[in-house]
Amino acid sequence: MPTPRLPVIIAGAGPTGLTLALSLARHGIACRVVDKNPHPTEVSKALAVWSGTLEAFAALGVIHSFLDAGLHLTEVKVSDGGRQIAALKVAEGVDSAYPFTIIVPQSKTEAILAQHLAAAGVHLERPVELVAVEPADETVRAVLKHADGTEETVEADFVVGCDGARSTVRQVLGVEFDGITEPQTFILSDTRMAGDLDPTSIHIGWGPTGSVALFPIGGDVWRTFAMRGEPAGDAPPTLEEIQAHLTADGPPGIVASDPTWLSTFHVNERLASGYRKGRVLIAGDAAHIHSPAGGQGMNTGIQDAFNLGWKLALIIRGHGEAAALLDSYEAERRPVAYGVVTRATQLLRVGMVAHGAAVRLAREAMVTIISHIPAARRKLQAQMSETEIVYTGGPLVEIGMSTSDHGEPAVGARALDAEIVDTATGARVALWSRLSAVRHTLLFFGDPGLQSALMAEAVSHVDTVEIVVLDGTSDPDGVAAERYGISVAGWVLVRPDQFVAARGAAGETRAFSAYAGRVLERRAA
Repeated sequence: MPTPRLPVIIAGAGPTGLTLALSLARHGIACRVVDKNPHPTEVSKALAVWSGTLEAFAALGVIHSFLDAGLHLTEVKVSDGGRQIAALKVAEGVDSAYPFTIIVPQSKTEAILAQHLAAAGVHLERPVELVAVEPADETVRAVLKHADGTEETVEADFVVGCDGARSTVRQVLGVEFDGITEPQTFILSDTRMAGDLDPTSIHIGWGPTGSVALFPIGGDVWRTFAMRGEPAGDAPPTLEEIQAHLTADGPPGIVASDPTWLSTFHVNERLASGYRKGRVLIAGDAAHIHSPAGGQGMNTGIQDAFNLGWKLALIIRGHGEAAALLDSYEAERRPVAYGVVTRATQLLRVGMVAHGAAVRLAREAMVTIISHIPAARRKLQAQMSETEIVYTGGPLVEIGMSTSDHGEPAVGARALDAEIVDTATGARVALWSRLSAVRHTLLFFGDPGLQSALMAEAVSHVDTVEIVVLDGTSDPDGVAAERYGISVAGWVLVRPDQFVAARGAAGETRAFSAYAGRVLERRAA
């Protein structure tokens, strides 16, 4: 009997795997999602959902479910010895269609994504464990182990390991997971809190014995994060231990009760040496892990999946150069993860590990400076929101940069939002809502008659390119053109993950042709 053949097998039904499956479903690509755990997580785990991830969720058609479920953050309040020293606005100055941050427990994030996948006809298989993968040139053979112990061999075009820090896929491939394990023991809890806490803010407290961070989950339930003193054993913390940290280092008068999660962990700071071998790839925690400081782990994994999904879909549908599309994934996403891991390590060591009178004075001075300098605040918020990401290397960026003009946003930068006019209704709408998540979007600025050659070429790629005209009717004030650095007429090609692929002036087609020839063109059978 022949081995079944699938387009994609995804190992791991966490936020990264679910996002990848949803992206593939949007492109009409079938996949199987398997997870060795019999049930989805029931604890909150990751909480913050930043602007960059909200943009991805909007493109995937699930944004309203998250906005309905999420708690909007307003500030990060920092105190020392119970005395507030700063209140930093969250997402201040973030240039995004979604310039804010919401709190959604990971358990809810997974439930929302799984619900949308079920509506798309994708069934999550639990408990089914991927136990072996064997990559070849044009296919991958995978062995799946079911709950009754039986094993199933399946062939797929691609296998993607979204199976966490202890990733079986990464280990089977022999990919190094370089980095360190911090020696300290950290404790966390989800409890009810009584006291004077702003339920829309993160609270960070420094005190004589250490540091404590409080994150709102909803209602009167809060996440507490602190470092255990000596002896640093790994037994779960008690409510009394959590309360001791709050009393010593947190905001004054806070009382914890009714814990629903008490846990210890050691922080690993690791980055995979590679993201791909043949047609087997890794994403999310399988590729990068770090401390929860900064709250960017889940977000980075979700954006890995958003970057990868459309590339796999193009290859499976017979478009583009497979090597260029696949190589671009690691080239674009691994530097992002390196930056996230590095910043999280710095935040952990400065904000949680280091302590003492001199350290507290230095921290206060640093926070005071940031709170009083708008440019510094905006820079920090852009980093945290993951809206400052620019892809600077890899085959796709190199194709676009080698032939495009040098306007801003440049090739590899995020697409920008602007208010435009819906010519059908006359209503003001967001340009972001016109960017396709399943095709490249070609933005024509100015009179499209000045760009008839490019228009004709774009029409020939109707299955991979969507055209949006921004002329005197749809962009009457020239706001969108100004945002994209277009003075009279020109064009910008935006990828399905909302990054700039190529751009040019009116009448220039070379950059589009070069990119389309290697990324969008249908391959010969």
